[in-house]
Amino acid sequence: MKCCHRFVGLFVLALLITACGASSNSASNPITAPSASPAGATTQAVGATVASTASTQPSGQFIIGSLEEPGNLSPLIDLSHHFPEHVPQTMMFDSLIQFMPDSTIHPKLAASWDISPDGKVYTFKLNPKAKWWDGSPVTADDVKFTFDAMMNDKTGSSIEGVEPVDTVVVVDAQTVKITLKALSPLFLAQGGSRGIVPSKLLKGQDLTKAEFNRKPMGSGPYKFVSWQQGSALVLEANTDYFQGVPQIGRIIFKVLPNQNVILTQLKSGEINYALIGARDLEPVKAIPGTKVYENPSPRFFDIAPNYKLEFFADRNVREALLTGIDRQGIVDKVLQGHGVVIDSNAAPASWAYNPNVPKHPYDPAQAKKMLAAAGYTPGPDGILAKNGKPLKFTVMINAFDATLQQVLTVAQQELKDIGVTMIVGPVEAGVFNSRRSKGDFDALSRVWNPVYDPDQDGLNKTGNFYGYSNPQVDQMGKAALAINDQAARKKLYLDEQVILSKDVTRLWLYSENELHAVNLPLVGPQNHPVNFFWNLWQWEIKK
Repeated sequence: MKCCHRFVGLFVLALLITACGASSNSASNPITAPSASPAGATTQAVGATVASTASTQPSGQFIIGSLEEPGNLSPLIDLSHHFPEHVPQTMMFDSLIQFMPDSTIHPKLAASWDISPDGKVYTFKLNPKAKWWDGSPVTADDVKFTFDAMMNDKTGSSIEGVEPVDTVVVVDAQTVKITLKALSPLFLAQGGSRGIVPSKLLKGQDLTKAEFNRKPMGSGPYKFVSWQQGSALVLEANTDYFQGVPQIGRIIFKVLPNQNVILTQLKSGEINYALIGARDLEPVKAIPGTKVYENPSPRFFDIAPNYKLEFFADRNVREALLTGIDRQGIVDKVLQGHGVVIDSNAAPASWAYNPNVPKHPYDPAQAKKMLAAAGYTPGPDGILAKNGKPLKFTVMINAFDATLQQVLTVAQQELKDIGVTMIVGPVEAGVFNSRRSKGDFDALSRVWNPVYDPDQDGLNKTGNFYGYSNPQVDQMGKAALAINDQAARKKLYLDEQVILSKDVTRLWLYSENELHAVNLPLVGPQNHPVNFFWNLWQWEIKK
């Protein structure tokens, strides 16, 4: 199985390339804890499925501008939550459950499910109305085949959501039993969100080379029509979709060379949607008939210091550095106010966000005092040093992340003002990942996105990539992954955030919102912490 980091977000790469931010044209939705069924409970579909209220036949088209195209269209191959693959896949392939805007979990292909008292066995009853585009029913065999394929190392699939799975057993045509190796509160949201594929088309094939990867057949609300590499991917409404008839007739993903072309075509009407950054906001808002939707996200940015460096191992130095960065100024000026300062490892869009963690407000005079108390004195060049070693480091970032580079350039000057030298070091993505895994960095900065769940045990527990260790945090993270009770898990995460803030484990920066620009009059879009297009099949174009 191919390991995909859990915190890579759906829109991350596109946002990093284009610059980040959001507008305030739509109100955010309240975020609550997922209502996953407790052990021994049964979840029924009554009143819980997403159903279309429209009765008209599909009409019109919606053209989405994208800087990249998919690598493949199969939900089995990799799972990066990368915009070009993930968004079309979610339109073509339904999953067992639907992760809702308020972070609750509702039925989708699964009409209901129950969980054994020990929390290890999930029995899913499929919706008998669900069918593939050729009219054949979605069966338990399809679910078993999909999970078995994702757990097979040869498939090249991500382990996200299926790592806890031990066995998948077909009970009958509409019932499948999934047994976990141990209780996992992440399974239903993450594993249940993986797209299901038709076993009859893929059995016996090399799944990494199957024609299906470029010409798929799914059960979702939009059907594959064509894919012209380097140009466009075309989908059309599935009028036999079991949850209702999609209202927009065609969805087109148009590949464009750069953000300037995307904005030009948004203005001309050649495309209808663009993911934009804060720097694009004013010109986009000036386009007649264009609305910008603001989507709060659980993703956040920080600077992870390498504790192998003596000064980063000192908690007081880390706090001084954080105090010396005007993070609110960065949000106000670089993100134009479309984000929020964070002081721990959660964003307001997370259902486990703690707004009451200790704060670290900007105070350069105090930062200087803290560094002096830690034994740092100015050298001949004005740079602080201790025992002849200057307080100087390089922050590694991905070269494509123009906005983060702009943010860190601002922070660079602010740290210089208190006697600290920070160098911003952009590198290519492959180099970034390799050096991170080897621990070959002074500090690094990137986005983290806890998709579906606030669990970040791998980032916080002893043995993480940057060197932080706290037995209390280790125990909290372990305890939160050993129970299904959402209220109890939330309490653990709230308390953990307080400790991480007090310890200044990383230099917390900000969480930013997503900007979705649309030049068609639409009814139906809703904010969603993971996927803005989650209910696109229900959207309507106003006549």
